[in-house]
Amino acid sequence: MSEISIKCPTCGKILKVQGGNNINNLSFTCPVCQEKHKVGDCKRVVKQQRIASEETDYGEAPSPAGRNVKEAGYGSVSPSSNGGEETNAICIGYLVDEFGNRYQLRLGLNTIGRKAMSSTASVQVVDYEGFMSRNHASIEVRNSNGRMLYILKDTENTNPSYVNGSMVTKGDRMILNDGDKLKFGLKILTFKTK
Repeated sequence: MSEISIKCPTCGKILKVQGGNNINNLSFTCPVCQEKHKVGDCKRVVKQQRIASEETDYGEAPSPAGRNVKEAGYGSVSPSSNGGEETNAICIGYLVDEFGNRYQLRLGLNTIGRKAMSSTASVQVVDYEGFMSRNHASIEVRNSNGRMLYILKDTENTNPSYVNGSMVTKGDRMILNDGDKLKFGLKILTFKTK
């Protein structure tokens, strides 16, 4: 039985797949985005050397033939001051603009929008150009088996959102990684976990 690494075509996460001779015909459900794919339709990922502490499995999703698909995770959780339990009060990531301003993300749903008196966004970003909507996007932060998972979705906006130059369309759920460049309207922000 062989193991290969592939990239989920929906959310972009790296998955490990175990299978036999007919591995390209294996169907699986991604454990992150829950979309069904065939291994043969996914891009293969060349294995890179990693430090053992940098790779963690978020969990396993059994495939129809009893084989397993695992997601390789990245990111880290900072210890909290309340006995190890996560709360919404702990900053577990942030967005940085071109001026070095930091906008904190918290566990749960973070709505990202332009700073305005009428904005209901939980993370209000200064945008002098005004191309960013008051409720432009959301970043959901989840604790998944001790690793943080950051999921970006487009919301009610006039101008599109981009992740590393790729447009986020309605219904897309993008998994963010440390250092990703986000563009909301004309506002460019860098996503950071450390």
